[in-house]
Formats: sequence, structure tokens, C-alpha cells
Amino acid sequence: MRLVFICSGLEPGRDGVGDFARTLARECAAAGHSVRLAAVRDEQIRESTPAAPNELRLRDIFRHPEEMQALALWLREFNPDWASVQYTPFGFHPRGLGGRRAVVLRHPLPVTTHRHIMLHEIWLQPGVDGALRHRALGWAQRRSVDAWTGPGWQPAVVHTQARLHQARLQARGVDAKLLPLCTAFKEPAVNQAIARANLLEWLKPGDKRIAESGYWLGHFGAFHPQNWDFTAFAQRVAAQPKLAGRRPCFLALGRSAAAKEAFAQAGAAVKAADFLVVGELTEDKVPIAMRACDTAFTSTPWDIIEKSSAVAAWRALDVPVLVTRAGATDASELPPWPDPGLILVGGNAEFYLPGRGELEPPPTFLFPEETARIFLAALSAAPGSAP
Repeated sequence: MRLVFICSGLEPGRDGVGDFARTLARECAAAGHSVRLAAVRDEQIRESTPAAPNELRLRDIFRHPEEMQALALWLREFNPDWASVQYTPFGFHPRGLGGRRAVVLRHPLPVTTHRHIMLHEIWLQPGVDGALRHRALGWAQRRSVDAWTGPGWQPAVVHTQARLHQARLQARGVDAKLLPLCTAFKEPAVNQAIARANLLEWLKPGDKRIAESGYWLGHFGAFHPQNWDFTAFAQRVAAQPKLAGRRPCFLALGRSAAAKEAFAQAGAAVKAADFLVVGELTEDKVPIAMRACDTAFTSTPWDIIEKSSAVAAWRALDVPVLVTRAGATDASELPPWPDPGLILVGGNAEFYLPGRGELEPPPTFLFPEETARIFLAALSAAPGSAP
């Protein structure tokens, strides 16, 4: 099949949806399909890039007619069998109100092209006590999603990565299927023991002595200090009897100023644990360092945990994850969660601190080739689609 992935931005490492589109496109190409990538509202570029053979980045096709014309020529030359929009409300419109833009984006496609949409975000969901303007904006964004999943874009296949989103879309009559978020990493060919030895070799000599015999709790990705007391969490971990004498050692993998600051504050207050900032690693070393950890932790809330690519990576590597925040969604609205390797540690009660190998393998978080296989199977099963 000839596949084109369309998203708002494609700046590597700066746009999570764009990174997901690149990963999915890469795996589809590895499976023998022809792929292209287009960014139609890329805020990371000052000038639109020339029409490269497999990638086109445009500033804003909705404001610049010449860019829309360039996209149309590029698409018609490729003549895709499928066009896959990777949707976020604010990616296609500054206020998330881009329902009419679904028709605009459909117009330059060849008439024979089937359409797909992956909804990474859906609409603003304020609480029952939310401000009137937030409720009004959420209502308008729902109408925009109606256009993208209905008469505007007219997709033959609709995907989302979160069960909560799926339930909300189905309540509006949208036949949304689940496409689990995948890690961007390939599975490393090492077990935990070898991975641990490798990571120790990459640490500074002083850090290596500190970490050598510890119980490793890793963090990777965005660190959200808002509404979360990391120091209090670290104190609770240090008090867990499950550690059986092993000293907890928190590891910050990757470049994060917020994590570095939080680790410094916790290190000054919590004397029964160690806090090491490993820092940035090369792409091939990151999954090895993650596999080396006994447990991971995340500040992404429980109700949107399926949207975290970092959590997807931890679970694909079979590392349990401590989820430190419940989120704003009422528990009665959350669909059942099938993965015992995600452990909510909200409140002040003692929580389960697992050991590696104690839990079943993750049922929902996948490596890229598995996500691509689900995606391609859904397209092939659509009426009128060529295999």
C-alpha cells in the first residue's frame, strides 16, 4: 500500500505525535509499504521545506494558499491508497476548533484515497465545576471531533490509543478502535542482569559505587512537578518493607531540568534513598538503561496513562510502573484496566512494590512493529481497501 501520514508537526524530539507518526511510518516501510510524511501546521519551522521525496513540512496550509497547492501536487504525485491523519485539536487549530479544516484537508487528496484518523487527543474535559468558558470550549471541540470522525474527513477507520477516549467516542456514535501507543525503541537484546551491568559501566565512578547494590527506580520522559510532591513519594518508597534491606536508588534517565531540580530537593530531605541524574543517553542505550531498572515511576496521571510514550516503553520492556497521580477523571468513568504492571500509589497507604518477574507480561503496550501490524490489519480489513 501507499500510505501518507499527516500531522501538524514533525520536529524530531519536539512533537510527540510527530515522533509517533515517524515510528509508525518507519515500521510500515519495513513491512514493505511505500510511505510519506506531511506536516501541515509545523510551528517549529520558519520556512516550508522543499518537497522532499518522502517528507514535506509546511508552516500552515490553512493560512497560506501556496502551501496548500504544494501539498496537493505532492499528494497527487504520490497517489496514496491511504491518508492517515494524526489528530490533536490544538495541532490543527490554535483553539482546537478545526472542524471545518477536515474538509479543507480532504480536498487535495485523490478521490481514490481512503482516509484514516488516529485521535491522540479529543476535547477539553473540564470537571463538573469547570468554568463556563471551559465547558463551552469543550462543547465546540467535541463538534470539531464530530467533523473529523464524520462528514468532514470521512474516515473509513478511526483509532485512538486510550480506553477512556475510546469510551467517550463510542458514546458519540464513533466506531473507534484501539491502537495501543508503542515505544519508539527497538527491544534490546539483553536481559536485566546484563542491562544493569551495562548501565553501571556508563555511570560516573562515584555514582556507580552508590547505585551498585540498590533497588533501582527509573524515570524517563517528561517530569511534571505540578500537583505532585516527589519528595513525599520518595519517602514512602524508602519506607516500603518490600525492599528487604536494599536501599532505593532513584535514576533520572534523559535530559530534564525539572527532574534534576526535584532530585536535588529530595536528596537533601530523604536520607534513606539515593538520587542519581544519569542524564542524556544515546538512542541505543536508553532501552538498555530502562530494562536495567527494577521498577519505574511516572508523574503522568492514571486516567491518561495510555497516552504516555515513556510508560509504553517501560511496559514494553516489562518494567513495572508506579503511577503517582490519579488524575481528574471520576473513577466511575474509567474503563477496566487489564495491566497489573501499572500500580497506582495515590494517597498515603502502603503500596505494592513489585519485583521483576513477579507480574504477567504487559498486554497493551507494544514495540513498534506490533503496533504497525495492528494498524495495517485494520486498514486492510476496511471495505474496498487493497491488502
